[in-house]
Amino acid sequence: MEEYQTVLDKDRICVMKNKQETMSFHSHNYYEMVYVAEGKIIHCLQDKKIEVKKGDYYIIDINEKHGYISLPGESCVIINCLFYPEFIDSTLKYCKKFSVLIENYLIKFDASILKFNPTTYLFHDDGGEIFSLIQNVERESDRHRHGSAELMRCYLIEIIVTTMRKIIDDEKYIEKNSPTDYIIKYIGKNYNEKISLSDISSHLNYSLPYISMKFKEDTGFLFSEYLQKKRIEESSRLLANTSRKISDIASSVGYNDVKFFAKVFKRYMNTTPSAFRKLQHSRGE
Repeated sequence: MEEYQTVLDKDRICVMKNKQETMSFHSHNYYEMVYVAEGKIIHCLQDKKIEVKKGDYYIIDINEKHGYISLPGESCVIINCLFYPEFIDSTLKYCKKFSVLIENYLIKFDASILKFNPTTYLFHDDGGEIFSLIQNVERESDRHRHGSAELMRCYLIEIIVTTMRKIIDDEKYIEKNSPTDYIIKYIGKNYNEKISLSDISSHLNYSLPYISMKFKEDTGFLFSEYLQKKRIEESSRLLANTSRKISDIASSVGYNDVKFFAKVFKRYMNTTPSAFRKLQHSRGE
């Protein structure tokens, strides 16, 4: 494996625009973000060969081997953003994995909520936001003014955070960051099942008293109240828009006891299920 290096200061980021042609496998002792500015080319990473085109970009770990194969009749221009980990923070001097780097206190991105390994994923810059940020880095690097390194660091962190947002696993994010949001979403999917806050709190590794208090604080409802409210909302929709039997509707929203369903329904809607249906149908005539 060939090792390819370029002149790069430890305390700066280097932005270079190059016409990329076929290049054998090589590695770097710094991180590299490659942005395809024009044309197409085959990017080789580990045992994968991927055609990349204008607007695509990708991140390469330190010491990760990669290479290029030119396409017949195609030319390609890439922008390389090269930086050592200590450019972001001196404590990262020996950080060799991008997935570890993003958890640094200056970035605070939890790698465990990502759908994919960011250094094996091909990103695309749909709105040109990343390209604009790269231009900001390049422009500031040419100025060599007081504070230039700090501004470039800010732009680089913005690039990283914006990019990581593209591959967040929403389920993992909700579960790890907002127990209330997780519960609301869980109720939305499972309101017709027998569910309990105790089971959910165990799944999320929170104590039952804490998660009960937190849910009430965030929503204004106890868990049982919110669940009943959701079930009655769904039953109201079915009563108004279908001709299904009330007993079937009660069962479909989680109530096996029709009398209990009618009692809860009246508490929330100030009328019985049959009267509610009759009123809704009369309004539609």
